[in-house]
Amino acid sequence: MLTLFVCIHWLNQKLKSGCGCHGDCRTFHSHFLENFMSDQTQATEASTLAAAVPTTERPSAFAVNIGNLLTKGNPEQSIGEAMDALVTQRVDWENNELASANDGLYALLQHCYSLNNAMSGTGVAAKGLKKGLANYIDAKGLKFTDATPLITKIVKCVFGVDRRRVNAYASALKVAIAEKKQVMELPKFFRDNGGIEEVRRSNTKKPKSVKDKAALGRSVLDGDVLATVSGDSLNANYSTESLEEGVVLLATREDDGTFAVRKVVQNKSVINSALATFASVGAEQEKARQLQEEQNAVDEQRAAARAALKAA
Repeated sequence: MLTLFVCIHWLNQKLKSGCGCHGDCRTFHSHFLENFMSDQTQATEASTLAAAVPTTERPSAFAVNIGNLLTKGNPEQSIGEAMDALVTQRVDWENNELASANDGLYALLQHCYSLNNAMSGTGVAAKGLKKGLANYIDAKGLKFTDATPLITKIVKCVFGVDRRRVNAYASALKVAIAEKKQVMELPKFFRDNGGIEEVRRSNTKKPKSVKDKAALGRSVLDGDVLATVSGDSLNANYSTESLEEGVVLLATREDDGTFAVRKVVQNKSVINSALATFASVGAEQEKARQLQEEQNAVDEQRAAARAALKAA
């Protein structure tokens, strides 16, 4: 740039003082300076105009990239370069913008999860919070059924009425609840498991097999004894080679109100089928056990929080 300035200054001085050149030379020098200065003026005006044009009116990166793609001489090579450039942009987006957006979402869900934990249980504070939430729901005109889980209500209040989004977020949080994740580890739990969608899919309810139902129904074997029967014939029909957790006694009710045992069934499939019919009983007991464990966990967190406040 400095060299160009010196050359222009030298030409200008020669034209003023006379360079000893012939007329054609002086004409060339004069035309060169006029054209150069004209080009510089146009370039300056163009730069000023470009700076004044709003960003939204400038060519988009998409338009420029497509233009370059269509005008290059080797389409086969150009498309590969274009794809590589898009991959680079995608990686940058995932590592920066998407990651930042996900972090914000996980933080919101973390707060929802914390509220759900605070409202769980039967304590005075939990009841007060749930009553306040019910009042808020009424004020906002939101509608829920009696069977709507608490976490779903919270998510809908926060994220609006988009059914698919509410279901996705609530389902993912249900997985965290079932796995008893701590509030502070929730964002890491989502990141480590591939995000909200992957966690949500793991909560998809699959039909239980007879074996699964039998496992739930097996709890009835520890229930109350309705009656006891004994007899030599009954023991004679019992096989010690098939020691299952239970047996099925096929009986009929007689006219006098007694039950006559007609067959002792020790077939594993039959026993599992019988136990599977009581799966709902086992499921209710398991649900009650989980709720109690969740309440215990909430009580422990509250006690730890109070202890930390006292220590501070």
